[in-house]
Amino acid sequence: MLKCLVLLTGTVLIGKVEEVAAELGDPNCQVSNYYEITKDGMKKWLDFTNDEILMLRSENILTIVEPNLQTVKEYESIEH
Repeated sequence: MLKCLVLLTGTVLIGKVEEVAAELGDPNCQVSNYYEITKDGMKKWLDFTNDEILMLRSENILTIVEPNLQTVKEYESIEH
């Protein structure tokens, strides 16, 4: 499901989010086709890797929200 994630660092990501089973303290949030949302638009986050799946610990996420229609359209216009 496409979601926007606000990390504790203030970084805002958009991607397809799925909760996964994990041991306490291990990453339990899988994000695929992820991009950073900035004031200048969306850009590839962690551009030093070709990994298509990002694993995060829910403890590092401040909140997860639904993207608005404009944000969804911009995301869908990017080639994944």
